[in-house]
Amino acid sequence: MEKTVALFAFLLLGVFCKRYSITPEGLGGKLNKLLINFFIPILTLRYLPEIEFSKKHIWLIVSPWIIYGFSFLFFELVNLIKPIERKTRAVLIMTSGIGSVSFAGFPIFEMFLGSKGLAMGIILSLAGTFVVCNTVGVFTGFWYAQKQTSPLRLIKDIIVFPPFLAMGLAFIFLFTNTKFPDSINEILAILAKPFSFLALFTIGLNISMKSVKSNKKNFLLGQSYKLIIAPLLIFLLFLFMGEHNSLVAKVCVLGAGLGSMNTIAIVAAELGLKPDLSFLMPGLGIPISILTVILIYFIIY
Repeated sequence: MEKTVALFAFLLLGVFCKRYSITPEGLGGKLNKLLINFFIPILTLRYLPEIEFSKKHIWLIVSPWIIYGFSFLFFELVNLIKPIERKTRAVLIMTSGIGSVSFAGFPIFEMFLGSKGLAMGIILSLAGTFVVCNTVGVFTGFWYAQKQTSPLRLIKDIIVFPPFLAMGLAFIFLFTNTKFPDSINEILAILAKPFSFLALFTIGLNISMKSVKSNKKNFLLGQSYKLIIAPLLIFLLFLFMGEHNSLVAKVCVLGAGLGSMNTIAIVAAELGLKPDLSFLMPGLGIPISILTVILIYFIIY
């Protein structure tokens, strides 16, 4: 219970600071960059080399692809029953199919599943959702916006992304069984410590209610898939395999239920795909998902 209270305390602090203009304008965007370019690489280097990799970890990479594939099928099926405008459909597919595993998920994984859960969450984020975002996610945006993109540019964007570089280095340490000295690990742990609460504070700063009224129906449709159908789908998959109580399953199920990734929302908006709805999906969806994911954890596990 204390962990849950701490999560929402920092989230609400961010909302409060934005509501009463306590923090400078644009701070949320700057903190986003700090979290992505500094804290996530630090977390990656601290925890990823420590895990014991097994065949079961492949699901951390595969499950985001399953979620995105079903997102496409779900919204195209809904479109056949009740037509959805092309650009709106694109936003729903992209933002409902990719979750904010790093910003919203890492604090939850760390608090409820410990350092091993966080390490698996890092794999889920960087080798799973991030790759989905920068490949089929971006391709979906260009396809529905009827624009062209270069596969080489996509590959370059992935390779130069700081968290991805950190993941590559961490995997080298992992597979060569190389460990950081204790002194380095201690420094990394100290540097990473503010991440969980800073991430939730940043989410609070980025919440906007202005677009809710005009996008209410589409937002609810998107959240129905993101917060309910996606985690249920992954849970049933692990239940079928008899692995639903494993740590990998818990990380995948909770990760599936997290709100939309900020990055894919920005991509959609920059391509002219309903910017208001694009930003609303993570802006309001992430704080809602923190509550629903915690409920999923206590109900299922």
